[in-house]
Amino acid sequence: MGAIADALTEAGHDVTLLMPIMDEEQKNKIGVKLTKNVIKVSPDPRAAEIMKYKAELLGKVWTIQPTVSGMMEMAGNMTTVFRYQCERVLNDDLLMKKFQDEKFDVGIAEVISICAFGIFEVAKIPASIATVSVAYKDVASAAIGEPINPSFVPGAYSNAGDHMNFVDRVKNAVELLLGRKLFANIFESEMSAFKEKFGQNFEGYNELIAKASYVMTNSNPYLDYPRPMLHKTVCIGGIAVSVDSKKNKLSEEWDAILNERSSTVLVSFGTMAKAVYMPDKYINSLLTVFENMPNTTFIMKYEEDNSELAKHLPNVHLSAWFPQNALLADSRLTAFMTHGGLGSTTELAHQGKPAVLVPLFADQSRNAHMLAKHGGGIVLTKYDLESPEKIQESLLTIINDGRYAENAKRLSQMLLNQPISAKQLLIRHSEYVAKFRTIV
Repeated sequence: MGAIADALTEAGHDVTLLMPIMDEEQKNKIGVKLTKNVIKVSPDPRAAEIMKYKAELLGKVWTIQPTVSGMMEMAGNMTTVFRYQCERVLNDDLLMKKFQDEKFDVGIAEVISICAFGIFEVAKIPASIATVSVAYKDVASAAIGEPINPSFVPGAYSNAGDHMNFVDRVKNAVELLLGRKLFANIFESEMSAFKEKFGQNFEGYNELIAKASYVMTNSNPYLDYPRPMLHKTVCIGGIAVSVDSKKNKLSEEWDAILNERSSTVLVSFGTMAKAVYMPDKYINSLLTVFENMPNTTFIMKYEEDNSELAKHLPNVHLSAWFPQNALLADSRLTAFMTHGGLGSTTELAHQGKPAVLVPLFADQSRNAHMLAKHGGGIVLTKYDLESPEKIQESLLTIINDGRYAENAKRLSQMLLNQPISAKQLLIRHSEYVAKFRTIV
């Protein structure tokens, strides 16, 4: 949402970003640089109490099954937290009046929660755009009447690619149903807050999503699996990726690290799956691989300042943070070992780096197989992290087999030279909605 807000601000529009805070530790990570009008809503005390146990929750990422049922286990109290925070915004009468008085032309929100779309109704905002931060969310597609085809289109939480056997198709169909149930539970819980305050005739979540003029997905037709889509679906995948060399300038420290050896591998499992919570058998397996490959520099995200975990390995640099996009953009970086989160997957696809993908949960398996389909990646399961042999074999293949780098670079050029950029699609469609309001 931050990239969308900044793109519209840069295009000359007056943008207000509403930021309900559920995690107090993340309150300063607003995700925008150009958009100045940011309204933060402090955490609901009940939600804040639940979030105290997030470390235990995040630790489960490494051990739960990478399926929808695992996702539902992982979600745990998410439904309750979303409901509480929605009530926190909804019951702020001064804030709701401010929204009405501003007379916004368009409301844009992500369909991970339905609360914002209810707020658009209350604030009498005449048009809305739904966004989807994953490549494909069937609950949004179903709401606008888009075909759902589990026989050949991998669902959001699919563990297979688009070449499925009969069992894969059955699993895909079941996971689609379970995924819709997961979000239906969240949305129904939030909608009950509106119905309690404004009456039982307040529109349901399906109607609110269906009223959106467009559904903008974080997918790209040159990267994602092909599927039937309505004109209301606009693919803006890559909107958050910076390919500006000035913005991707590295500090002297990172520049020196990239110069240490002829090959360098970046290792990151994202922001949710923190490596400090990784099971010992996984981290020991990775350290064994790093030790067995002394001629390769490894830069690994490890969320502990001044960690001595790899002090015995001169070719390993652990860091709680690194400029991922800038490192991926550098020609001296050889490969990326990643969890397959869509942000990382999209970045490496645009920057043209081959990858070893180790999906952990949610949509990551779908993303990993989607990228590997283009010939620039190898997919492992998280249980393969127990095997140093499998990890090392995959890394050596990615580094030494030039076909992976060639395919990754070709995909990058296709994405960078697509006829209409993601930013252009976002701006033009948003301006169209602002002018013509609801579009059938």
